[in-house]
Amino acid sequence: MAKQHPTRSKTEKQPLTDISVFPFFTKYLGHHLAGAAIGLVYFIVILSIGLKYHVVGDYHVETDFFQAYVPSAKDILNGIWTIEDFRGPAYPAVLAVFGFFIKDFFAAGIVVSALTAALTLFFTYELIRKLFRTDIAFIVVLLMAVNKTFVQYAYTAGTDMTFNCFAAATAYFLLKDEQRSWIGIALTAFSAALAYLTRFNGLFVIAAIPLIITLLNIYKIEMKQRLIVSVAFVLLFFAFIAPWGIHSLNEKGSFFFNRNYLNIAYEMFAKGKVGWDQYWNVESVKYSSLGQVILADPGLFVSTVFRNLVEHFISDMELLIGWGLGICSIAGVLGFVQNRPNARQAGYYIFGLMMFLVLLLVFYGERFSMYLIPLYATLAIGSLTWERWREIPIYNGTVIALALVVWSFVTSYNYNKENIDSGPQEIKVIADWFNANIKDSDASKIIVCRKPHIAFYMDKTMKYFPYVTGFDALEQETKKLNASYFFYGIYEANMRPEFQSLLDPNQAPAWLEPITYTVNPPSVLYRVKY
Repeated sequence: MAKQHPTRSKTEKQPLTDISVFPFFTKYLGHHLAGAAIGLVYFIVILSIGLKYHVVGDYHVETDFFQAYVPSAKDILNGIWTIEDFRGPAYPAVLAVFGFFIKDFFAAGIVVSALTAALTLFFTYELIRKLFRTDIAFIVVLLMAVNKTFVQYAYTAGTDMTFNCFAAATAYFLLKDEQRSWIGIALTAFSAALAYLTRFNGLFVIAAIPLIITLLNIYKIEMKQRLIVSVAFVLLFFAFIAPWGIHSLNEKGSFFFNRNYLNIAYEMFAKGKVGWDQYWNVESVKYSSLGQVILADPGLFVSTVFRNLVEHFISDMELLIGWGLGICSIAGVLGFVQNRPNARQAGYYIFGLMMFLVLLLVFYGERFSMYLIPLYATLAIGSLTWERWREIPIYNGTVIALALVVWSFVTSYNYNKENIDSGPQEIKVIADWFNANIKDSDASKIIVCRKPHIAFYMDKTMKYFPYVTGFDALEQETKKLNASYFFYGIYEANMRPEFQSLLDPNQAPAWLEPITYTVNPPSVLYRVKY
């Protein structure tokens, strides 16, 4: 016999949207393929937009795409599993598969992001529908689909949406069933492993999921059975990540090898005090482990976490979802006093809370918090269903919810209209001219640059712009790298201003020969002369 949920039946008396009035919604939103249909439509729309307008990778997230993920994907296709310092192999492996068939890795990256965005909407819709109501699920996925950050990373080539998808899948398989299912537990562990192997902060699941199973009793079983299920999840999780862990242990000496402690060190000791390049080239070598970072100043570590607790939450309200939706989300939390969530609903909130807490260790970014969009949206829309609002004659929760969707859409449209083609167009101009006129197809040749984009579009091997002062030192270090080409543009001028004369090809030093250049914005491609 199905278990009853008093908190749900109470709200069902006054639904947010009385979909029975609309035969179309009654028939289709409740259909078992509704989530898949929503995801498919979103995939087609966002992929079309991405491929048409996002033609050059940006200088932010997609720097990692060109510098780390594409080379790792190419290595995988050659049978080499590269161990990267900050991320696991899941995303490069997915990219390798799509890149093999599509041939253009940047286009493949956009396809992967659009596809995983669609899957994220699918998992979210199906889970919210099971935990709450169909109308709430529909409004939540609408708010996600038009959210400016969600849209941006649905066409941006990077790990963000892929991690988001695996995290959503983990929550879905964990919470979709009222009764324990060993297949569900196995799929939960597999999705969690993929999330961890995409981003190492996914390790939070080791604490979150046993906590949800054991303390919340989401499957209504005895404590002994809860402990067995929790242990089974942990064992399956480690079994799924074991091949990579063993590879890391053999190559790097650590099953959990990564250097994300350097990001924590930056948050604690460097942010706002030293420049990004100075930290990564000079200061970062001081730290060798997470324990060392924490023990270097335990008081500062604790105070940083508590400071971020407030700052990250405010940033989520302001930058991630906007205060309009944020105020409703806060109201949803306050509503727990009278409308307590059932065990599985509480599990969903705890899962999101644990992700929020693990992000307190590093600097804030809306893309890191993307998984929290549906959680905030669910809280917000849930607050609009309170029966107390029915006492207000003109109150209409549906109108408010749709107004929030429209407001989010307008904000997203204006934001992404400005950002979707914000990549360095001059890079593509120079690379296209080079490929058409120089026709140097040797991918092993080295180009020195501050950002990897020019190397990707020219199909060359990037070497990082030397962290030196003075042209003599720059020449010496560049030639040590055996570089064939040297690129200097606006970004290089901002980060290495002492060499700004290189923006003018007529002022090039004797060891650099200008090949081609752009004027607005200025950038120059040089050949290194030996």
